[in-house]
Amino acid sequence: MSVFNPLPVEPIFFSWRGHHIAGYRDGAGPKLLLVHSINAAASAFEMRGPFTGLRDSFHVQALDLLGYGRSDRPARSYMANDYIELIGHMLQLMGAGTAVVAGSLSAAFAVKVAVRWPSLVRALVLICPTGIAQLAQPPGPPNWAAYRLLQGSLGEGLFRALTTRAGTRFFLERQAYAQPESITPETLDGFYLTTRPAGARYAPLCFVTGLLNCNIAADFAELTQPVLLVWGREATTTPLPQADAFLARNARAQLKSVADTSMLVQDERPAEFNAIVRDFLL
Repeated sequence: MSVFNPLPVEPIFFSWRGHHIAGYRDGAGPKLLLVHSINAAASAFEMRGPFTGLRDSFHVQALDLLGYGRSDRPARSYMANDYIELIGHMLQLMGAGTAVVAGSLSAAFAVKVAVRWPSLVRALVLICPTGIAQLAQPPGPPNWAAYRLLQGSLGEGLFRALTTRAGTRFFLERQAYAQPESITPETLDGFYLTTRPAGARYAPLCFVTGLLNCNIAADFAELTQPVLLVWGREATTTPLPQADAFLARNARAQLKSVADTSMLVQDERPAEFNAIVRDFLL
Protein backbone atom coordinates (compact mmCIF):
# COMPACT_ATOMS: atom_id res chain seq x y z
CA MET A 1 0.00 0.00 0.00
CA SER A 2 1.36 3.43 -0.91
CA VAL A 3 1.95 5.97 1.85
CA PHE A 4 -1.07 8.20 2.43
CA ASN A 5 -0.36 11.91 2.88
CA PRO A 6 -3.04 13.58 5.04
CA LEU A 7 -2.44 17.03 3.53
CA PRO A 8 -1.50 18.20 0.02
CA VAL A 9 2.12 18.97 0.91
CA GLU A 10 4.98 16.70 1.84
CA PRO A 11 5.50 16.38 5.60
CA ILE A 12 8.53 17.89 7.30
CA PHE A 13 9.62 15.62 10.14
CA PHE A 14 11.01 16.78 13.45
CA SER A 15 12.21 14.83 16.44
CA TRP A 16 10.40 14.77 19.76
CA ARG A 17 11.47 12.45 22.58
CA GLY A 18 13.20 10.22 20.05
CA HIS A 19 10.17 9.95 17.78
CA HIS A 20 9.56 11.34 14.30
CA ILE A 21 6.63 13.76 14.19
CA ALA A 22 5.11 14.80 10.87
CA GLY A 23 4.46 18.50 10.37
CA TYR A 24 2.94 20.29 7.40
CA ARG A 25 3.28 23.96 6.51
CA ASP A 26 2.30 26.43 3.83
CA GLY A 27 1.33 30.06 3.33
CA ALA A 28 2.54 33.34 4.82
CA GLY A 29 1.22 35.74 7.42
CA PRO A 30 0.23 35.41 11.09
CA LYS A 31 1.12 32.02 12.55
CA LEU A 32 -1.64 29.43 12.85
CA LEU A 33 -1.35 25.86 14.19
CA LEU A 34 -3.99 23.22 13.35
CA VAL A 35 -4.36 20.27 15.73
CA HIS A 36 -6.54 17.31 14.77
CA SER A 37 -8.89 15.55 17.16
CA ILE A 38 -8.39 12.18 18.87
CA ASN A 39 -10.22 9.12 17.57
CA ALA A 40 -9.47 5.79 15.92
CA ALA A 41 -9.08 7.36 12.45
CA ALA A 42 -7.61 10.76 13.32
CA SER A 43 -4.87 12.60 11.46
CA ALA A 44 -4.13 16.01 10.01
CA PHE A 45 -6.44 15.00 7.15
CA GLU A 46 -9.42 16.34 9.08
CA MET A 47 -7.78 19.80 8.97
CA ARG A 48 -7.47 19.84 5.16
CA GLY A 49 -10.17 22.53 4.83
CA PRO A 50 -8.48 25.10 7.09
CA PHE A 51 -5.01 24.13 5.85
CA THR A 52 -5.80 24.76 2.20
CA GLY A 53 -8.33 27.53 2.75
CA LEU A 54 -6.39 29.70 5.20
CA ARG A 55 -2.89 29.52 3.73
CA ASP A 56 -3.62 32.62 1.68
CA SER A 57 -3.98 34.62 4.92
CA PHE A 58 -1.80 32.78 7.45
CA HIS A 59 1.43 30.87 7.83
CA VAL A 60 -0.40 27.62 8.50
CA GLN A 61 1.15 24.60 10.17
CA ALA A 62 -0.44 21.30 11.11
CA LEU A 63 0.91 18.14 12.66
CA ASP A 64 0.09 14.49 13.10
CA LEU A 65 0.13 13.80 16.81
CA LEU A 66 2.27 10.92 18.03
CA GLY A 67 0.46 7.68 17.18
CA TYR A 68 -1.39 9.16 14.21
CA GLY A 69 -0.98 10.00 10.53
CA ARG A 70 2.61 10.05 9.25
CA SER A 71 4.09 10.38 12.76
CA ASP A 72 5.62 7.43 14.59
CA ARG A 73 3.19 5.04 16.26
CA PRO A 74 5.13 3.40 19.09
CA ALA A 75 3.63 0.68 21.26
CA ARG A 76 3.26 2.52 24.56
CA SER A 77 0.70 4.03 26.89
CA TYR A 78 -0.26 7.53 25.76
CA MET A 79 -1.32 10.12 28.34
CA ALA A 80 -2.84 13.59 28.04
CA ASN A 81 0.38 15.24 29.17
CA ASP A 82 2.26 13.64 26.27
CA TYR A 83 0.10 15.51 23.79
CA ILE A 84 0.10 18.71 25.83
CA GLU A 85 3.89 18.73 25.79
CA LEU A 86 4.06 17.75 22.10
CA ILE A 87 1.76 20.62 21.11
CA GLY A 88 3.79 22.93 23.34
CA HIS A 89 7.00 21.78 21.62
CA MET A 90 5.47 22.45 18.20
CA LEU A 91 4.51 25.96 19.31
CA GLN A 92 8.02 26.58 20.63
CA LEU A 93 9.33 25.70 17.18
CA MET A 94 6.83 28.08 15.58
CA GLY A 95 7.50 30.91 18.03
CA ALA A 96 5.45 33.07 20.40
CA GLY A 97 2.14 34.55 19.37
CA THR A 98 0.70 31.61 17.42
CA ALA A 99 -3.06 31.12 17.13
CA VAL A 100 -4.26 27.54 17.62
CA VAL A 101 -7.20 25.71 16.06
CA ALA A 102 -7.93 22.39 17.76
CA GLY A 103 -10.83 19.96 17.87
CA SER A 104 -12.58 17.83 20.47
CA LEU A 105 -10.19 16.32 23.05
CA SER A 106 -7.21 18.03 21.44
CA ALA A 107 -8.96 21.32 22.16
CA ALA A 108 -8.64 20.45 25.85
CA PHE A 109 -4.92 19.79 25.34
CA ALA A 110 -4.60 23.18 23.62
CA VAL A 111 -6.23 24.92 26.58
CA LYS A 112 -3.69 23.31 28.91
CA VAL A 113 -0.89 24.50 26.62
CA ALA A 114 -2.26 28.05 26.58
CA VAL A 115 -2.32 28.16 30.38
CA ARG A 116 1.09 26.54 30.80
CA TRP A 117 2.87 28.60 28.11
CA PRO A 118 0.69 31.70 27.62
CA SER A 119 3.21 33.63 25.52
CA LEU A 120 3.13 30.91 22.86
CA VAL A 121 -0.62 31.14 22.24
CA ARG A 122 -2.22 34.41 21.16
CA ALA A 123 -5.74 33.02 20.58
CA LEU A 124 -7.68 29.76 20.56
CA VAL A 125 -10.32 28.42 18.17
CA LEU A 126 -11.83 25.31 19.77
CA ILE A 127 -14.08 23.01 17.75
CA CYS A 128 -16.65 21.10 19.84
CA PRO A 129 -14.22 20.94 22.79
CA THR A 130 -14.33 18.43 25.62
CA GLY A 131 -12.78 18.55 29.07
CA ILE A 132 -15.60 19.90 31.25
CA ALA A 133 -18.72 17.77 30.75
CA GLN A 134 -17.01 14.98 28.80
CA LEU A 135 -13.68 13.15 28.91
CA ALA A 136 -12.80 15.07 32.06
CA GLN A 137 -12.57 12.28 34.65
CA PRO A 138 -8.91 11.50 35.40
CA PRO A 139 -7.97 7.91 34.58
CA GLY A 140 -8.16 5.58 37.55
CA PRO A 141 -7.78 1.85 38.24
CA PRO A 142 -10.78 0.82 36.08
CA ASN A 143 -9.30 2.67 33.10
CA TRP A 144 -5.93 1.00 33.53
CA ALA A 145 -7.61 -2.39 33.93
CA ALA A 146 -9.49 -1.88 30.65
CA TYR A 147 -6.28 -0.74 28.96
CA ARG A 148 -4.39 -3.87 30.08
CA LEU A 149 -7.27 -6.08 28.93
CA LEU A 150 -7.19 -4.57 25.43
CA GLN A 151 -3.43 -4.39 24.99
CA GLY A 152 -3.16 -7.80 23.37
CA SER A 153 -4.92 -9.68 20.60
CA LEU A 154 -8.39 -8.77 21.89
CA GLY A 155 -7.75 -5.07 21.41
CA GLU A 156 -6.09 -5.60 18.05
CA GLY A 157 -9.04 -7.60 16.77
CA LEU A 158 -11.51 -5.03 18.05
CA PHE A 159 -9.59 -2.18 16.41
CA ARG A 160 -9.45 -3.97 13.07
CA ALA A 161 -13.18 -4.74 13.24
CA LEU A 162 -14.08 -1.11 14.00
CA THR A 163 -11.80 0.39 11.35
CA THR A 164 -12.92 -1.51 8.28
CA ARG A 165 -14.30 0.71 5.53
CA ALA A 166 -17.81 -0.07 6.76
CA GLY A 167 -16.87 0.63 10.37
CA THR A 168 -15.16 3.87 9.43
CA ARG A 169 -18.19 5.01 7.45
CA PHE A 170 -20.46 4.16 10.39
CA PHE A 171 -18.32 6.35 12.71
CA LEU A 172 -18.30 9.24 10.24
CA GLU A 173 -22.07 9.06 9.71
CA ARG A 174 -22.97 8.75 13.39
CA GLN A 175 -20.49 11.14 14.99
CA ALA A 176 -18.34 13.19 12.64
CA TYR A 177 -20.66 14.54 9.92
CA ALA A 178 -24.28 15.69 9.89
CA GLN A 179 -24.89 15.38 6.14
CA PRO A 180 -24.42 12.03 4.34
CA GLU A 181 -23.22 13.81 1.20
CA SER A 182 -20.25 15.13 3.18
CA ILE A 183 -18.77 11.63 3.25
CA THR A 184 -17.33 11.49 -0.25
CA PRO A 185 -15.11 8.61 -1.43
CA GLU A 186 -12.08 10.86 -0.87
CA THR A 187 -13.23 11.61 2.69
CA LEU A 188 -13.80 7.95 3.51
CA ASP A 189 -10.39 7.04 2.09
CA GLY A 190 -8.69 9.74 4.15
CA PHE A 191 -10.02 8.37 7.42
CA TYR A 192 -9.77 4.69 6.52
CA LEU A 193 -6.20 4.73 5.18
CA THR A 194 -4.77 6.35 8.30
CA THR A 195 -5.90 3.30 10.31
CA ARG A 196 -3.93 0.83 8.18
CA PRO A 197 -0.26 1.35 9.18
CA ALA A 198 1.36 -0.83 11.83
CA GLY A 199 0.86 0.54 15.31
CA ALA A 200 -2.34 2.42 14.43
CA ARG A 201 -4.23 0.93 17.37
CA TYR A 202 -2.00 2.04 20.24
CA ALA A 203 -3.06 5.68 20.64
CA PRO A 204 -6.78 5.04 20.02
CA LEU A 205 -6.65 2.28 22.65
CA CYS A 206 -5.57 4.85 25.22
CA PHE A 207 -8.36 7.16 24.11
CA VAL A 208 -11.19 4.61 24.38
CA THR A 209 -10.01 3.39 27.79
CA GLY A 210 -9.90 6.93 29.20
CA LEU A 211 -6.16 7.33 29.64
CA LEU A 212 -6.25 10.54 27.58
CA ASN A 213 -9.02 12.22 29.57
CA CYS A 214 -8.20 15.83 30.37
CA ASN A 215 -10.08 18.07 32.81
CA ILE A 216 -9.88 21.76 31.87
CA ALA A 217 -12.68 23.21 34.03
CA ALA A 218 -10.24 25.30 36.08
CA ASP A 219 -7.82 25.95 33.20
CA PHE A 220 -10.50 27.35 30.91
CA ALA A 221 -11.40 29.92 33.54
CA GLU A 222 -7.73 31.00 33.75
CA LEU A 223 -7.29 31.70 30.05
CA THR A 224 -6.34 35.28 29.25
CA GLN A 225 -6.25 34.81 25.47
CA PRO A 226 -9.27 35.41 23.23
CA VAL A 227 -11.22 32.17 22.78
CA LEU A 228 -13.72 31.20 20.10
CA LEU A 229 -15.84 28.08 20.40
CA VAL A 230 -17.08 26.74 17.05
CA TRP A 231 -19.83 24.17 17.44
CA GLY A 232 -21.76 22.00 15.02
CA ARG A 233 -25.45 22.43 15.72
CA GLU A 234 -26.13 18.78 14.93
CA ALA A 235 -23.27 17.38 17.01
CA THR A 236 -24.45 14.39 19.04
CA THR A 237 -21.32 13.18 20.85
CA THR A 238 -20.59 16.72 22.06
CA PRO A 239 -23.98 18.46 21.72
CA LEU A 240 -24.25 22.23 21.46
CA PRO A 241 -25.71 22.78 24.98
CA GLN A 242 -22.32 21.71 26.38
CA ALA A 243 -20.99 25.07 25.20
CA ASP A 244 -22.81 26.68 28.13
CA ALA A 245 -20.36 25.19 30.63
CA PHE A 246 -17.46 26.81 28.75
CA LEU A 247 -19.12 30.19 28.35
CA ALA A 248 -20.01 30.28 32.04
CA ARG A 249 -16.37 29.87 33.04
CA ASN A 250 -14.72 32.53 30.91
CA ALA A 251 -16.15 35.90 29.86
CA ARG A 252 -13.58 36.10 27.03
CA ALA A 253 -15.06 33.10 25.27
CA GLN A 254 -17.30 33.57 22.25
CA LEU A 255 -19.50 31.01 20.52
CA LYS A 256 -20.32 30.46 16.86
CA SER A 257 -22.59 27.56 15.93
CA VAL A 258 -22.72 26.26 12.37
CA ALA A 259 -25.87 24.73 10.94
CA ASP A 260 -25.92 21.33 9.27
CA THR A 261 -22.64 20.22 10.82
CA SER A 262 -21.58 17.80 13.52
CA MET A 263 -18.16 17.44 15.19
CA LEU A 264 -15.97 18.11 12.15
CA VAL A 265 -17.32 21.58 11.40
CA GLN A 266 -14.07 22.59 9.69
CA ASP A 267 -14.31 19.75 7.16
CA GLU A 268 -18.07 19.71 6.62
CA ARG A 269 -18.39 23.48 6.03
CA PRO A 270 -14.80 24.59 5.36
CA ALA A 271 -15.63 27.88 3.64
CA GLU A 272 -17.91 28.99 6.47
CA PHE A 273 -15.46 27.81 9.10
CA ASN A 274 -12.53 29.59 7.45
CA ALA A 275 -14.53 32.83 7.23
CA ILE A 276 -15.27 32.58 10.97
CA VAL A 277 -11.58 32.06 11.75
CA ARG A 278 -10.51 35.00 9.58
CA ASP A 279 -13.06 37.30 11.22
CA PHE A 280 -11.86 36.25 14.65
CA LEU A 281 -8.10 36.34 14.12
CA LEU A 282 -7.51 39.11 11.55
